[in-house]
Amino acid sequence: MCFDFIAISQRTILEIGGCDFTQSDTADLRVFPRNCYRRETKEECIRWSAKVLDVIKIALDPYGYCKFTMMITEKMPSVVIPFCLFNRDNAMDSQLKRESPYFQWSPYQTDPPIPANMTSQSNCRRVLNSDELSTLETEKIPIQNILCVEETFWQFWYVINFYKGRYFLRGLKFHWNHRYYVDILLYIDQIAMHAKDISALRPIPEIKQPKGFNAPDNLSFGNCGRKPTSTGTKLEKDDSSTEIPSIAGQIFRGNISQTGDHPWHVYIENLMTGGACGGTLISPTVVLTAAHCIYGSKAEDFRVSLGLYDKRKRRAPGVQRRKLSSMITHPKYDSAEFISDVGLVILKKKVKITNNVRPICLWNDDSDSNLARVAGTKAMAVGFGLVDNHTRTDDLQEVRLPILTHKECYLSKRNFFAKYLRPGDNFCAGYTNGTTTCNGDSGGSLSVEKDGRWFIRGIVSFGMSKIVKFKGRNISLCHPYQYTLFADIARSIDWIVPNTPEISFRKIQRCRWYSIFFGK
Repeated sequence: MCFDFIAISQRTILEIGGCDFTQSDTADLRVFPRNCYRRETKEECIRWSAKVLDVIKIALDPYGYCKFTMMITEKMPSVVIPFCLFNRDNAMDSQLKRESPYFQWSPYQTDPPIPANMTSQSNCRRVLNSDELSTLETEKIPIQNILCVEETFWQFWYVINFYKGRYFLRGLKFHWNHRYYVDILLYIDQIAMHAKDISALRPIPEIKQPKGFNAPDNLSFGNCGRKPTSTGTKLEKDDSSTEIPSIAGQIFRGNISQTGDHPWHVYIENLMTGGACGGTLISPTVVLTAAHCIYGSKAEDFRVSLGLYDKRKRRAPGVQRRKLSSMITHPKYDSAEFISDVGLVILKKKVKITNNVRPICLWNDDSDSNLARVAGTKAMAVGFGLVDNHTRTDDLQEVRLPILTHKECYLSKRNFFAKYLRPGDNFCAGYTNGTTTCNGDSGGSLSVEKDGRWFIRGIVSFGMSKIVKFKGRNISLCHPYQYTLFADIARSIDWIVPNTPEISFRKIQRCRWYSIFFGK
């Protein structure tokens, strides 16, 4: 039995139809390179072939209609060159067609592909005849799921796009004489999820905006977020990498911060394990941190220090130490997948608001899920911990890191970020030149300055790890040449505020004496 298929990786093919296959059918299925039987002996063809290991039905809609199938195979021979999957937005205006033309193509035709005279989806109903429209209705394929051409030929079963020297697969035909192709762009996420050797950026959700503090003068706490600015350092690039998550987090290649520069930073110590994390003061009794810093522990095991810039001077004037009353992790926190890595530490006793200790402002702008309004902004990260020689530092470090778009993050290391980057839950920031957060900085803030105030936008969560040799043994540390993931505060505001007694979504009219005291 022969079928027409197209390879999209060395272990994955797409097939038109094949929806009747079951798992048991794979025992007798093999795939062969194009025209193998015409050029080689039977034995050579079999040697070049690959066994089908699994058959996956793609795009089962609510009516149970299968659009096409994927086959997972053994690794195919090098003579099989996979097609690229279409990787751009659904745009087919005249300018795009001039820059990246579309063709109709079949792998079994020796003739070159022919130009595909594409028409807009809004014009499809005028192009298609009654038989084609009736088939769409019978097979429950929405008109917005197809690509239409003015003229088609029975031997061409694919629509491909030529862009910057590469061919991209865009559409599959299901009926030899019909002038429409099913648009695979709509099924890319399903394909990437099941395929081998393929990764894809998770979809950026269209979500309801959180309540937030959506006005410049609507602040989470009176006189929050006042501080001076500082800058970070850029370094050389390294090309070594691993793809194991590293959840510690301290500043690599940063600068020593000055007393008073980060009055909201909190040093969180686990007295039982000796571990440490960062945190951020958001009210006189609540510290924001990463869920993985506190998950599974007891409040009495921790102690926090505020206004601390030198760990050798923990009892210096200006430093405040507190015990914990309780800890709360986000209800959706997943310790295995690092989802909703947000937690709150509730102090037993209020801190005294001073020049060295005061809350940061919670994010007071809309949460744009694609980060369009903050991408490129150099945000501030702070923390204690490992420095360039892999030793802990006693001095609080700071560094400015640019916030990246989800696409920039994903393209930097596809396999890792396809798994761990979740638009709407976390985002990337940093450089790939050796400047980063690293082991111990988890839970600290990534803050953005707006109108003279600093607002927390992210919590240091985790990143890729790197194995290094230190004092004769191999240890796993943060990878200084890969981006770091930060929990997105903007998406957790609706949970943070109800669990912070001193903060509400009402417009803040806080004690006027704060303004008088600080002369603001």
